[in-house]
Amino acid sequence: MKTLAHGSLVVFAASLGLTGLASAPSPPPSGPDVDVRQIIDRALERSTWAREQNFGARYRYQMRQRNREFDGDGAVKLDEFFHYAVAPYKGVPFASLLSKNGEPLTEKDQEEEAKRWEKFLGSLEKPEEEDDDEIAMVFDDELIERYTATYDGIQELHGRPTFVLSFEPRPGKLPVRRRTDHALNNSRGLIWIDQSTYEVARVSFKLTERVRLWWGILGSISDATGYLERRPAEPGGPWLLSELDLYYHVRVLLSTTRKGETTTWNDFEPVG
Repeated sequence: MKTLAHGSLVVFAASLGLTGLASAPSPPPSGPDVDVRQIIDRALERSTWAREQNFGARYRYQMRQRNREFDGDGAVKLDEFFHYAVAPYKGVPFASLLSKNGEPLTEKDQEEEAKRWEKFLGSLEKPEEEDDDEIAMVFDDELIERYTATYDGIQELHGRPTFVLSFEPRPGKLPVRRRTDHALNNSRGLIWIDQSTYEVARVSFKLTERVRLWWGILGSISDATGYLERRPAEPGGPWLLSELDLYYHVRVLLSTTRKGETTTWNDFEPVG
């Protein structure tokens, strides 16, 4: 249950940071004469090219996660930290757990890691499972056309000028073929696109309505907000995820969970 809700949210957030949007029919309300559609098309072309290069498999790096769980009053009742070393194996990144809450792994943790490694090796030898296809994103016209986008001006982000676009779902009925579509169809937010490279630098998003899990049988996500950021892995190098922050309120069967998750990626080193 936990994996389903968390996985859908992460893939949903990442997809917003790597895809384009459909331009709004009306021109920008103010500011310079900017072609929103052109910005989106160039960002999408850049994203497609970068995905084909599989840059994530060309680096090793550190990944740190902080997972918090809140009670009904918003007080933190669980706060955990995880430190991973990520390195590619046969072109696919694998995150090896190094420590939990600043402490070395216990014998039980090491056994769990060994099992996870074996499962990873097995996944390399067989096609993707059907469940993975349910949340996997295909960046095609059908996905892009879910949204309208409006130009909000130019802002500096980490010392770089970026185009800022706001996005929201198109009016009318939107396609629902997979679980993640419910979240995609009920989200709005902002996207920052680097002015010189047309890389997606930041995305912030918020669910506008309750999203049901498994048509309401499993539960629902009543609140989800977050942002992701991408930066060059090294000066002049490819852009990779650098931070992902999520907060979500999930009801699964009779259990209600309020969680916050922050993941950072840094110390990128190219592999031979």
